[in-house]
Amino acid sequence: MQLKEIMTTDYHVIPHNATIQEAAKMMRQYDVGLLPVTENGRMIGAVTDRDIIVRAVADGGDTARIPVSKAMTASLVYTFEDAEVSEAAQLMEDRHVRRLIVANRARQPVGVVSLGDLARTGDNDALAAEELRVVSTP
Repeated sequence: MQLKEIMTTDYHVIPHNATIQEAAKMMRQYDVGLLPVTENGRMIGAVTDRDIIVRAVADGGDTARIPVSKAMTASLVYTFEDAEVSEAAQLMEDRHVRRLIVANRARQPVGVVSLGDLARTGDNDALAAEELRVVSTP
């Protein structure tokens, strides 16, 4: 099964110069924990709810002034929409992530896949449980 069959296509991106506060508000509004970060329409990173806490709030900065680019993870972890679910699961395990940005072959974001998406496929309950165990191990 390919990722395009199970990925969440209702995703939102944030520009690199938006503030941490704006990112947090978007995450709350859309009930998401990951936003691809873009510059001139290209993905340049991703910011997670954890990035916001660890890299901005913990340092005591003014989240209304700090740009997302200061807290984002620049080493972007993504996969392609035509990748197999098992490939995505292996990537999640290798990189210890719970969510992956899904891109088309032009490297434009088209969705997000999470461990929850893997679990909802029905055939992958054991796979999702194993991936959760691995990514949760320090």
